[in-house]
This record gives sequence, C-alpha cells and structure tokens, in this order.
Amino acid sequence: WITQIQTEEGVLDSTAGAWKMEEGDIGNDNAALEGEGGHVFGDNVQFYDPSSLGRSEEEFAKSVEYVVKTNMGAESYCAAEMEEVLDIERYTMVARPFGVAGYVAVCRRMIEGDHNSDASSVEAALLQLRTAHHALRYHDHFELSDVLTSLAAPAEEVTAETTDGASQDDETENIGSITGEMLYEFYKARLVAKSASIPSLVDLEEGGTFRTTCQRIGSGHGFQGPELEREIGGAMSEYYTHIKPKMDDFDIQIRIDVVTTKVIIGTQINIDDLSKQRHFLRFRNAVTIKTNLAYAMVRCANIKNGDLVVDPFCGSGTILLEALDVYQKKIKCVGMDVSRRSANGATENALAEGFGDDICKFHCCDARNFRKKLEEESVNAIVSNLPWGIMTGHKNVSDLQTMYEVFLRTAWYVLKDKGRIVMLVLRGLQLTRIIRKLSGRYRLISVNCVRTTNNLPSIVVVEKLAVDEVRVAVKRQLGYLAQFVNVSSEMYNAVHYEKIDEKTF
Repeated sequence: WITQIQTEEGVLDSTAGAWKMEEGDIGNDNAALEGEGGHVFGDNVQFYDPSSLGRSEEEFAKSVEYVVKTNMGAESYCAAEMEEVLDIERYTMVARPFGVAGYVAVCRRMIEGDHNSDASSVEAALLQLRTAHHALRYHDHFELSDVLTSLAAPAEEVTAETTDGASQDDETENIGSITGEMLYEFYKARLVAKSASIPSLVDLEEGGTFRTTCQRIGSGHGFQGPELEREIGGAMSEYYTHIKPKMDDFDIQIRIDVVTTKVIIGTQINIDDLSKQRHFLRFRNAVTIKTNLAYAMVRCANIKNGDLVVDPFCGSGTILLEALDVYQKKIKCVGMDVSRRSANGATENALAEGFGDDICKFHCCDARNFRKKLEEESVNAIVSNLPWGIMTGHKNVSDLQTMYEVFLRTAWYVLKDKGRIVMLVLRGLQLTRIIRKLSGRYRLISVNCVRTTNNLPSIVVVEKLAVDEVRVAVKRQLGYLAQFVNVSSEMYNAVHYEKIDEKTF
C-alpha cells in the first residue's frame, strides 16, 4: 500500500505536515480572518528543507545544539511548544532535521560566541516539555549509505558520483547488507578521522562510564538495535580510552537512533521518558493515550480560562487531567464513558491529583446520548480519543461510521458557536468523509497523521458552524421565488425532503 500511495501521490515528502484549512477557505467569519478561527497549535513551524535553508547541511549541523524526540508526525506540536519555552531570538526550531522524522532540532541563530553559556537553562526548559519523549545534546548524524560508501573506497576516493550513481531502490536494498561489524569499522574510522566527536564522553573524568541505547525504526536493516549499541558503543569505548561502557549505574547515556536510512547520535539528558512522568494513575484503562499527544490535542482546542471541556470517551481521564494541569484548574471538565469501571476509575485518578467534583466530573454515559448530561451550547471544546474499533470489538467499519456520525451530530447541539472538537482516530480518512458529509455543521480545520507504536492515527480538528450559510441562502432564494409558482407545502417537502418551517438542523 505504501507503493500505491507513492504511485498515486508522488515521492514521499519528509516535509509533509498536517493538512490545514487555507486562509481563503475561512469565508466571511471576521474572527476567523483575524486568526482565531483557523489557527491550530503548531502552525507555521519550520521543517527541514535543504533548498530553503540558505546554507549547506554541514553549516546547518554546526548550528544544531539539541535534538528533541517526539512522535513521528507530532514534530510541529513539539516545535511550537519549544518556541514558547526557549528564547526564539537566540534559537530557532527546525522539525525533522536532516530529514529525520520524529525529531526537532534546537539551532543557535549565531554560531559564533559562547555556546554553553546558557546550556543549563536550555536543558532545564527542554526537560519540562510536554510534547517530547527524550531530549538530547546533538553530536552527530549520518546516512547508512555512508557506511557502504566509506568501506567501499578510501575517503579521498569518494566523490559525488560515487554516492549519487545508484538509484534509491538500489541504495535501500544495499542497506540490508550492512552488518554490525561494518558499523563498528565505519564509526571507529569516523572518530579517528575526527569527522565525528562525542563531547559528553570527552568531558567524562578518568574511569567514567557510559551506556549506548538505540531505537531502530524501519525495515530492511541487516542488524538489530542491540547489535548497533554494542558495535558503535565498542568503537566509542576503544577511541575514548579513559572511559568504559557499563549497562547500569552509568554516568552518561548515548542514544544512537536509526530512522529507516538515517542515524542520529546524541547524549540523552533525561532519565525517563518525559511523556511518562505525568499523571500517576491509580486506574489505567486497557488503552491509554500518551500524555504528550493528550497535551497536543488540548492545545489544538484553543481552550481559554473558564472554558468547559468535555471528553465523551474519557477512559482513565488522561486528556482531561492534562487539560486541568495545563490550565492550572482554571477550566471545568466533564468526562463520560460507557464503562462504569472507567468512569469510576477516572474519578479516582482526578481525586488523586487534587481535582474534585467542583471542576471535574465523570459520568457513566453513552456518548451518543450525552445531551442528557450537558446543556445546549454550553461546551467550549470537546477533546477525545475516539474508539478505534480494535479493543472495543467493533469489527464492522460501518458500525464505527454510524457511531462517529451520531456523535458528531449530537455534539453540535452542546457546543458553543465556533467551539472545537479535537479527535484522535485511527480511521482518519473515514472520519474526514463523515465531516465533509456534515459540512454545514462543521468546518474542517486540520488533519494531522501521527505514529503511535505501530499505528498511524490522525488528530482531526473541526469547528462548529452555528449556521449553515449555504443552506440559509438557498432557502432565502426559494422563499423569494416561491411567490411566482404554485407549489404546495406537501410538494415542497417531497422535493426538498424537509418541511418549510424546519429549523436549520
């Protein structure tokens, strides 16, 4: 299916980001034209594009000081948050640096000067990121094809023709022949030639210890992650003779991550995954959204202090707990779940974090009937991880489609004008078709695909339209021209499939 997408849509683009509503699609909505209606958290983030950098990759690499790891597809959210916590006059954020998906680079605008003068404050800020998994001091990156090239010929004999001559398919196929031993030889030679350096290891005191870890993403590799850890870690250990590797109780952790054909190396400055350090849950659902994606969804909802936020498929309550934490209890939340066990568990989780019934309530309720729990036009935002149909037993796609459509139709009544719904859903294409079907009720703002473990769900953002302007315009025309024809109300109903005095919805 990947080949089919490439055939239909062209070569895969590493700069491909979320689909967003164009400014011209906003219409005559004054608030939207001012930026409120169409803005989504993560807009206007810079993606790595060599043609627009205005400098070589080598010059760009010199400006990179840190790289932050997040979900693939969520780089724009992470970069936007980083722009809020770092000094953007001194640093610029670039998503997918060197074409490495799932990373955001922190680049110093001016290469000259003391690079480490504010290192502690920068690292402290990075460790507080809500959208990230790991934060690294950047050291090095390379292509796996470089391993083949360097071992095939001496460095002085390698030319552009050598590397550019093979097709991309041939290159991918050849990468499968790379072994752990080849990686060792390549990186040892790279260190000896001073093409790469690991300052964190250089600065370690005599007898200091380090550990290498690897996350390998992609297929077609001829090596496993542990093998890469051992071989490249061994090369580092042999080159930096004053230190030694150690699996536990180590001083420094070096990450060597492989993303398809690209390798990026850095010193990890966090201990545990940053997305696992929030919301100590007393109750955990079978499927629980990671807090970093929950944060991104909450930010996409354009919530303000005093707003009412609802999650009709709340599970263990992670999204609402994140919202209450982000907005420091200055909002009110209502969670619902068809499972009484989940509703009770979410209540227990909220109480454990100090969120009482006065600001956060949970109900055992079917989301298709949640108008019974909420007043009409009382909700500012709905943020939810919709059922994917995997754990819930919905094997029939049409059943999910019906659920999604009924949910969206029902949600329209409780949302305020321009209120948003932010949804994480596995079947992104199916949901967007339903939203287009309901185009008179909602404006589709953004669709962004992200990677979670081994799935590709989408974060879909829609905004309520209080009035279907097209429908109103057509009815006005019909009302005016009706005086010139002899048509009964029964005939009108038969032709237009609605009564003359029927409300907009």
